[in-house]
Amino acid sequence: MKKKTLSVLLVTLLLGNALPITSFATETDQEQPESSEQTPELEPETTQPEVVEPEEQPTPEVPVEPIVPEEKPVITPEPIEPQAPPINETVDIPTQEVIQPAEENTDTVIEVPAEAIRFERNESTETFITKIGEEARTVGQEKDLYASVMIAQAILESGSGSSQLSQEPNFNLFGIKGDYNGQFVIYGTWEDDGQGNSYNTDAAFRVYPSYKESFEDYSELLTDGLTGDPTFYSGTWKSMTETYQDATAFLTGRYATDTLYNQKLDSLIETYNLTQYDHEKESIIAGGDFEPYNNVNYDSGNSYAAENCTQYTYNRITQLGGYIDLDMGNGADWGITGRVRGYEVSNTPKAGTAVSFAPGVLGADPDYGHVAFCEKVNEDGSILISEMNAVGLGVVSTRTIPAVFGGMLTYVTPR
Repeated sequence: MKKKTLSVLLVTLLLGNALPITSFATETDQEQPESSEQTPELEPETTQPEVVEPEEQPTPEVPVEPIVPEEKPVITPEPIEPQAPPINETVDIPTQEVIQPAEENTDTVIEVPAEAIRFERNESTETFITKIGEEARTVGQEKDLYASVMIAQAILESGSGSSQLSQEPNFNLFGIKGDYNGQFVIYGTWEDDGQGNSYNTDAAFRVYPSYKESFEDYSELLTDGLTGDPTFYSGTWKSMTETYQDATAFLTGRYATDTLYNQKLDSLIETYNLTQYDHEKESIIAGGDFEPYNNVNYDSGNSYAAENCTQYTYNRITQLGGYIDLDMGNGADWGITGRVRGYEVSNTPKAGTAVSFAPGVLGADPDYGHVAFCEKVNEDGSILISEMNAVGLGVVSTRTIPAVFGGMLTYVTPR
């Protein structure tokens, strides 16, 4: 028993000499990493796996590195994955928002209306323009103002003449308050209290005899300015600007608080080619027996359709000192109406007469016919006529009717 016990102890001692070295080395490696004496002893034992030891050796030298890999996976995967969906969304949003920065950052007024503010031509606005166009032209020429800008303002302020204030008997195109020669009308209106708050109140607005006085009164405001500041609107004068865009930009924030006011005006001017009213209207009537057409609308109440063939013929006759009724009917009716009312009517061409076309004859409207003014009867029997709407709404033109067709028409001599 003693021998066996002794043998067991001997084996234990032999095994103990080998095992404690590894365990002790492990313990010292954990408890004393800074010991320079044991580091060399650990190296041969930890270097036994040839591949492991070179990879493990840098690890104790950089104690921060174990933390870095723990932080990198937290920063890199987690924020990127939740942000991936918003990235797709922000790509879609700019495609819609790209227009907004372009509009906000665009300094030139012309480009923005083409994309953001665009007016489509409509018949009611065109008719309204023909009613007020020549009055605006005349005032613009006399007062050094852009007729195109005034017409565009009248369109905006009156809703193309649809507001009650702009219609007969008020004829207030620009919403000017106060009274005109003692005449005014009361309407409800929204006002600003000076602190950005709006409130509704009643106010007196000027009443004019016609559109002519409305334009004249407004032009005086622009040319005379405000009390104590006669140059308040000088930025709208032709002599102080290069283009109508300069005038509309000057009005924005001064005449109207709407920050898009100039863009709306510019778009209207472009859409309806209103710059044609900024220049004197040249008469294209040449070679006739009478003085050129003066472009004046004597039909102030627009008894005839504004700037149509009937109104033009009435204006041309009135200009030359003749008289014709304001209710002769459609172009095709003038001959019949003239006979009933005792006018001289015949089928023989005569200069200075109204020329009535039956429906569909020589290009006349198939329903309403047409009427023109006979400027001259040529030696060969052909006639030179002036007319409106043959080549476009509100456009005066001339043409020569061959003698062979002259007898197909009816001629009404004015009184």
